[in-house]
Amino acid sequence: MKTDNCYEKIVVTQGIVEVWRYEKLNVKGGGVRDGDGEHHETNYKQRQKHRRNRIRQLICSNFDSGSKFVTLTFDNQRDFDITDVKACNSYFKRFIQRLRYRYPELRYVAVIEFQDKNGRGAVHYHMICNLPFVAKSELQSIWNGGFVKINAIDKVDNVGAYVIKYMCKDTEDTRLCGENAYLHSRGLQEPVECCTWKGDATLWRTTHDALENETPSYSAKYESEYAGKIEYLQYNFNRQ
Repeated sequence: MKTDNCYEKIVVTQGIVEVWRYEKLNVKGGGVRDGDGEHHETNYKQRQKHRRNRIRQLICSNFDSGSKFVTLTFDNQRDFDITDVKACNSYFKRFIQRLRYRYPELRYVAVIEFQDKNGRGAVHYHMICNLPFVAKSELQSIWNGGFVKINAIDKVDNVGAYVIKYMCKDTEDTRLCGENAYLHSRGLQEPVECCTWKGDATLWRTTHDALENETPSYSAKYESEYAGKIEYLQYNFNRQ
């Protein structure tokens, strides 16, 4: 189904509604051409851009002002290669098990980055979570792998947009190709997505009509080789 000479996708999270309007329907997940099998690295970077959106929307759906932003880094005393994503992820998952033992209601989303500025190339993690107040010394003891930094997120009306700039600076890093570039707890609330070309048309129409008299907090227009002209609108109801 086409509306107003475009195809429309809407994604709803906590207080944030995003709208994409595409000139052409040759899209998969919002802009990636179906059947792309060539130019692996280029396709990987494109998938990473969509993964960044996925992470941001997952954060918006599950976390708000008052959540904790935690950075976890490794020291040089590990008995595994701290530049190896698989080995580091295995250690991180054991850390989550220890943390959940103390805080059973733990929810989190974590992304992987590399410490390249100092030449180490070591993996480190940026994690947003719902931990209550935890002393840095306690969390560092549970991590037991190196160093910890904790920041509270206060007075932020779009948590996903706020933290993604810190969490996903390496979205085009090919060292993550074929690896889990982000990790998250089970049972997180999923963003609600509806569009004109698949799924529940009634849900799309209801959501679309509800936005008719609203003013977007941000908008942009750009072009894609595969989707043609694209318009992006964001409505932030947390500001009202």
